[in-house]
Amino acid sequence: MDNRAQVREFLISRRERISPAQARLPAYGGSNRRVKGLRREEVALLAGVSIDYYVRMERGNLTGASEAVLDGIASALQLDEAERAHLFDLARAAQPAPPRQRRRKTSGVTDGIQQILDAITDAPAWVRNARKCIHHPVVGTLDLNFEAMEFPAHPGLTLLAYTAAAGTPTADSLKMLASWAATAEQAGDLPAHA
Repeated sequence: MDNRAQVREFLISRRERISPAQARLPAYGGSNRRVKGLRREEVALLAGVSIDYYVRMERGNLTGASEAVLDGIASALQLDEAERAHLFDLARAAQPAPPRQRRRKTSGVTDGIQQILDAITDAPAWVRNARKCIHHPVVGTLDLNFEAMEFPAHPGLTLLAYTAAAGTPTADSLKMLASWAATAEQAGDLPAHA
């Protein structure tokens, strides 16, 4: 069932279950009422919206409905917490998805970017794309998995971890890189870790 149909079914079923007496409204028409429950105009009155606006909503169109309007509808229909949450979920689902920005594909690192990387000598730096892949001058291409973890107890701090699946060429390259770094550190080519 699509969203509009769900909205229609939900609002109509909730409107039909409330009598004018339950809503503290005069029962115009008495026993001759042809409508089960409240009329649309009665719901609109109770919710504080125009009849046309409520009719549009009951036809399944919740696009652009504000939180205040949804609160008014929830009160008018005497929704419980679960029903109210469902109404808000339906309204969120009715909102148009933001347009996706198309990414320009690049063929690789440009000369300008390479010059910037070459100029950075006192800090590790690399350029990455959506394929989370690094080319190291000693061990070559590293196809790494990437995870970022924020620390709730320390807002603003993020741990970045790069790993490789065991038994892959990248895992072997990382071992070789660690060995190379340890050898270079012992030889004094790299600063010791603090």
